[in-house]
Amino acid sequence: MVKKLSLLVALLIGILMIPIPVLAVDYSIEQSKIDAYLQEDGEVQVTEQHTYQFDGKFNGITRTIIPKKGTSIYDMKASEKGRTLEVAQGGNEYKIYRGGKDERVTIQLTYIIKDSLKVYSDVAVFNWPFFDSSNESDYEQLDVFIHPPQKTEAVIAYGEDEAFSKEKMETGGVVHFSMGFVNSGEDGDILVAYDRALFPGVLLTEDKSMRENLLSIKRELVAKERAFVKRQSVLNDISPYVIGAFTIYLAGLLLLAWRKRHRKKLQLEQQYCSPYFLPKQEMSLPATIVYMSRGKMDAEIMTAALLDLEHKGYVKRDSHDTFTVVDYDTDHRHEAVLIDWLFYTVGKNGVFRTQDLKAYTKKKSNLDVYQRKMEDYKYAVKEEIDSHQLIDNKLGIRIPIGLSSLLILPFIIIFAIHGLYASMTLSIIYFSLLILFAIIYRPRTLKGARIFRQWKEFQEKYPQVASTDWDTLVDDEQKRAFIYGFGVNDKQIKEKNRELFQNHTPQANDTNADLIMMVLIASAINQQFDRANSTVAAASEAQAASSGAGTGIGGGGGGSGAF
Repeated sequence: MVKKLSLLVALLIGILMIPIPVLAVDYSIEQSKIDAYLQEDGEVQVTEQHTYQFDGKFNGITRTIIPKKGTSIYDMKASEKGRTLEVAQGGNEYKIYRGGKDERVTIQLTYIIKDSLKVYSDVAVFNWPFFDSSNESDYEQLDVFIHPPQKTEAVIAYGEDEAFSKEKMETGGVVHFSMGFVNSGEDGDILVAYDRALFPGVLLTEDKSMRENLLSIKRELVAKERAFVKRQSVLNDISPYVIGAFTIYLAGLLLLAWRKRHRKKLQLEQQYCSPYFLPKQEMSLPATIVYMSRGKMDAEIMTAALLDLEHKGYVKRDSHDTFTVVDYDTDHRHEAVLIDWLFYTVGKNGVFRTQDLKAYTKKKSNLDVYQRKMEDYKYAVKEEIDSHQLIDNKLGIRIPIGLSSLLILPFIIIFAIHGLYASMTLSIIYFSLLILFAIIYRPRTLKGARIFRQWKEFQEKYPQVASTDWDTLVDDEQKRAFIYGFGVNDKQIKEKNRELFQNHTPQANDTNADLIMMVLIASAINQQFDRANSTVAAASEAQAASSGAGTGIGGGGGGSGAF
């Protein structure tokens, strides 16, 4: 249990450290400058200059401009050093074609924003996001300048998110938002308000005073930022204690699990009796194989289950690829399910040929039925395993631990909101570990541990068995050993089987003839099961696969990229 959780910790840390995949074009945006010139008639003429550093081949750049509701973008043009470049529009994305390789490129864009000004009785307001969370690229240095139609000193300006507190008042009423480095996926609305008289050609949006309201909003943003910084400082001080408490809690759980496992191991040592060769069969071979394979159900197990039906006399082999049902009175429900599935659904009238699998799964209409039958069989095998109480579910421990993980959720959210990403990451790891502990902490019972150890010991002992010792085993033991080894798909056991049967020289009235035939046909049967299972799995994945994406225009935005 401790080893599993240690591996999970390493896996989680590894996942968190995986870098975000790079785009098909390798580039960086070194410098971006945006100048928005507000006109007296309300239009906004925008000039953007973006400097890209490309590593490798490229075809051009992209600029996404999502207009706010009620506004529009038109007359988009692009140039480089006075040379006009081709622009192709697709929705809100503009592609500017300028190919090359390993270059630093500076491209200028010009466009007009229409109907973006909101005019009130005292001020005209320009509120616009030149980028938003849909932006796919980092801006290493971003500067936005808002220019009034005439020189003025009466200006109100502020920004939100990445643009907060970045405004600088320059000569003549120009507002400079010095953003600096802006990460991809960030928002950054800006707002600038000038005197109403500067825009005589724009109709009133609403006949009311707005100046004091805007100043109030700005003061509120400043107050919120101060409160945020204060909370951030407090949380930064207490985060080590929070992380420390959960570290102690998790370490205590791991110690408890280790002590319980150690006590059970000592108890098992006192009672354990090592089998001479093949362990006593307390469950059916398919159930034993699935238990030893930790619940996995693949083609090898299906082949082993069919061979076990023959070994137990429920079906007989008429030829190398044909089986017939001879006895319906099975010991376990999963054996009856398997007979119904293979001999009456895939096969016909109690006869199953291995090629029936290929013919049956060729028809798409049969795939759902095949899948349902497979799931029913898996569930029936699990029923037998569960009936032996090999696993202690420990619900009395797992449920409280799972619920206790919810205590970390508020801290994850609070740390994330306040930019305490190291504490947030550790909290996510501890939250995940507690959830995983609650899910996987299902230790084996004493019986389960004994059975697992006996069959594991057999798997380790089998590859070393001498041919002379193998020949002393009775036919039933040899068959069970072969079926088990094939079902668990152990490479060393397969090699040993090949060695044993290659060295075997058939004799008159050879009692091993039936076993040798079983060995010969096992691989052929397994190929058919593997092909059928792959066909069904591929069809299920194709049916489940779907794609779709969409973004809302909302309050406008955009971003930059390359292709």
